[in-house]
Amino acid sequence: MSDYPADRTAAALGALAEAIRETVEDLERLAVRAAALEAEVRAGSPLTEAMAAEPRPLIITKLVEITDRLHDAGGRVRRTEATQLRAEGRTHEQIAELFGVTRQRVAQLLESPQVKPASKRAH
Repeated sequence: MSDYPADRTAAALGALAEAIRETVEDLERLAVRAAALEAEVRAGSPLTEAMAAEPRPLIITKLVEITDRLHDAGGRVRRTEATQLRAEGRTHEQIAELFGVTRQRVAQLLESPQVKPASKRAH
């Protein structure tokens, strides 16, 4: 068995770990920003003014970026894991059972090594 699938899986898992670390930091900052915006709105500030004063990117925009980051990193892990499991001799049925998906979804994962990143898709 080649180490190539394992190397790709390990790299994808490392990238996922980094994406998660970045996400935790981003979410902590966003929680502070959301609480501050909530306080302004509760104090009677017009939302128009509060949002205009909010740092960019807006909270919701940053949340979409975070979601895209995790989706992309998770998708890479799923594809590399499926590829490695297949290289280790697992059947589509076995991989599907491990992942909790259909055999058809496993076939799609194995066929499409590169999916358009979420950040490039329309929202």
